Amino acid sequence: MSRIEQFREKLKERNLDGFVLYNMESSNRSSSWYLSGFSGSFSVLIITPKSEYIVTDSRYFTQVEMESKFKLIPYKNGDELKDIIKAALLDDGANHVGFEEETISFGLYKRVFSQLGVELEPADSVLKDMRMVKTADEVEKIKAAVKVAEDALTETLNFVRAGRTEEEICATLEYEIRKRGGYLAFETIVGSGPRSAIVHGRPSKRKLQTGEFLLIDYGARVDGYNSDITRTYSIGNATDEMIKVYETVLKAQTEAKRAAKAGVIGSYLHELAASIIEEAGYGDYFGHGLGHSLGMDTHDGQGLSPKNSAPIPAGAVITVEPGIYLPGKFGVRIEDDCYFRENGIDVLTNLDRELKIL
Repeated sequence: MSRIEQFREKLKERNLDGFVLYNMESSNRSSSWYLSGFSGSFSVLIITPKSEYIVTDSRYFTQVEMESKFKLIPYKNGDELKDIIKAALLDDGANHVGFEEETISFGLYKRVFSQLGVELEPADSVLKDMRMVKTADEVEKIKAAVKVAEDALTETLNFVRAGRTEEEICATLEYEIRKRGGYLAFETIVGSGPRSAIVHGRPSKRKLQTGEFLLIDYGARVDGYNSDITRTYSIGNATDEMIKVYETVLKAQTEAKRAAKAGVIGSYLHELAASIIEEAGYGDYFGHGLGHSLGMDTHDGQGLSPKNSAPIPAGAVITVEPGIYLPGKFGVRIEDDCYFRENGIDVLTNLDRELKIL
């Protein structure tokens, strides 16, 4: 069964006979790409009982022909988008239509969606649930993104030393990713010394100094799929406190990965890791969720947060990334990408996790 056939079956389970997906300047690019194969930044997908349509403008006509089997409906200056969508739905007999309310603004809903003349129902979970469970082909693409990222970091570490700036390290890493055919999965995080305690710190002109941590959180995108990896290194010898914090984070990650498998509740794994950090005396310094789903988006669905009471499905790829962040001192995070099976996980990342001295 093809992906679009699976999607239609899931729509039927919700008594929906149509679906409209709006992607404006990459606002919902990954879902459009996932369903249609079209990777451009502007599209409206219209799924009806009879066919699949893609609406886009002249910038993308050739690209649609190359990438997608959906029927192209040209969008030209002066056209009313609501009229195009309405005609496609009603002509094909779609009356109860799903849409993703989380990806459209209230203004767009008023201007377009509320005027389609059909019964509308938010159906974000239909596509989210599908995207959460990866096919073998999708997992291979994530593995390819992991390899590009890991090879790039391995090469970059030869450049890292005291006196280099965070910006220089970031630029080198991103160049190595692009040189290997990858794109950036997200804005690279590089923090050194006290700036490593900034969970999502942007690289600065600060120079690395001996006796401090360097935290790098980054990822590559290959063929539409992302990797997301974090490693923390010591520039020269680490202090006893630095080693204790690092080993605590590593233990929390190791135990969470050991307990991880399909069917486990996301919040359970978070609390397991958090309890280890709490026992070591750092409970107040781990403030984010343990992990998130990974795929065509770097946050691709449910994850390992204290609020997630849902079981993780077999086939999900989720990060496991505990951290401890001591303001004014340093931070440590270790992140791996993990494929969830019925009886455990496959760790897709291969970089060393033991503390490495650079």
